[in-house]
Amino acid sequence: MNSDLESSPPPSSPPFVEKHPIRQSSRQGTPEGFHFGGFFRQAVRATAALALVLLAACRTAGGAESADSNADWLKSWRESNPVWRGVHLSAGNDEQAGTLAAELPRLAGVGVNVIVLEVDYHFQFRSHPEIAPGRAISAPGARALAQAARRQGIRLIPQLNCLGHQSWSRTTDRLLEKHPEFDETPGQFPDNKGIYCRSWCPQNPDVNTVVFALIDELCEAFEADAFHVGMDEVFLIASEHCPRCRGGDPAKLFAKAVNDLHSHIVAKRKLEMLMWADRLLDSKALGYSEWEAARNGTHPALDLIPTDIILCDWHYGKQAAYPSVPLLLQKGFRVWPSGWQPLDATQAFSAFARQQNDKRLLGYLCTTWGKVKIADTAKWPPVAEVLPEWSAAERRSPKVEARSAK
Repeated sequence: MNSDLESSPPPSSPPFVEKHPIRQSSRQGTPEGFHFGGFFRQAVRATAALALVLLAACRTAGGAESADSNADWLKSWRESNPVWRGVHLSAGNDEQAGTLAAELPRLAGVGVNVIVLEVDYHFQFRSHPEIAPGRAISAPGARALAQAARRQGIRLIPQLNCLGHQSWSRTTDRLLEKHPEFDETPGQFPDNKGIYCRSWCPQNPDVNTVVFALIDELCEAFEADAFHVGMDEVFLIASEHCPRCRGGDPAKLFAKAVNDLHSHIVAKRKLEMLMWADRLLDSKALGYSEWEAARNGTHPALDLIPTDIILCDWHYGKQAAYPSVPLLLQKGFRVWPSGWQPLDATQAFSAFARQQNDKRLLGYLCTTWGKVKIADTAKWPPVAEVLPEWSAAERRSPKVEARSAK
C-alpha cells in the first residue's frame, strides 16, 4: 500500500502492497528531505502508536471489555446503523494503527461506520510465529484500535486474504514461504514468473489448521464480531501441478474453501463472514472483465455456499448498470457494493446501488488500495463525496429495516 507509513517495510517482510494490476500504485518515490514539519509528523505518529499499545496494556491489566459488553455494543450499533458506510484500508504495524486511530474522528465525521482493515500476515502471531514478519501489528495495538473505533461508533472488521493472493511479483507471502507444502503449484513458477498470484491448495489436509489459528488470533486481538476472508482474483485453482486438485471442478474446489472458512468463522465462532464476490460471477454472462468476475470456472460456486455470507461486489469502471448486484440479491445474499476510483465511476456505481429496493443491500464500501494516505482518507473524494450520499439516504428512510441483522 502506498501510504505515508507503509512506504518502508522491514527487509525481513514481504512488501505490503496491493495485489492488482490496475489498483497497484507505485511504492517508489523521492524521500522527503528532513524538515521540522516532517519530523514532527513522524513523532506524532510514533507517539500515537505507543499510546495505543500502552492503553491496551492498561486495559488488559484492569480487565478488557467483556464479551457481553461487546455484544451489547454490536446490538446497539446494528440498531443505529441500518446502512453500512465503509472504508477498506490496510495496516501492517502499530505505527500505522496509531495513524488510523488518529483519523477515526474525521472518518466518523464524514459518515464512516465500518472499517475493513486488511492485515493479512502483518500481525505478531503467537500460534505460528514463523509467519509473522519482524515488524507487525501487536495484539495490544489491535485491541486498542478496535476499542478506539467503537468509541467513534465504527465497527472494525479485520481481513486476511485466503486461498488466493499468496504472492505478489517475485515475493511469495509468509504462509507459503514458511509452508511451501501448502502451495497449489508446488515447485512451479520460480520467482513467481508467469503467474498473477499464488494460491494455497484447498484440499491440503493441514492448511486449515494453520489458517484457522491465524484467523482466531486476529479475531481475538481485534475483538471482532465479523471477519473478511478476501478470496478475490483466484486464478490458480484445480491446477495440473497440484496432486490433489488436478482435474477437479474449480467451482467445487472454490466452494470447499469458502465452506471450510464458513464452518469455522460462522458456525464455530458465531461471527459474520464477508468475502469479495468476483469469483462467484460469470464474466461472460455479466459482461465484466476477468478481474471483477470469473473466467476460470469458479462462478457456479455461487449456488454451493451459504447465503448468510456478506458478498462485497467490487467494480471500478463506470457503467450504466452493474447486473451482479441484483443477481446476488436475488440469490438471497446480503450485498455490499464496493467501489474505488475514479470518482465518476464510484458515483455511478453508488447511484446504481442506491436504486436497488432490497433490504439485503447493506450500503457502500469505498476501497482505497494505496491511493490515499491513511491520515488523508476522510478527505479523499470517493470517501468524502460518495459516503455522505448514503447518510442522506438513511435520513430519508429512518424506519428502514436494520439490514445488518442476520
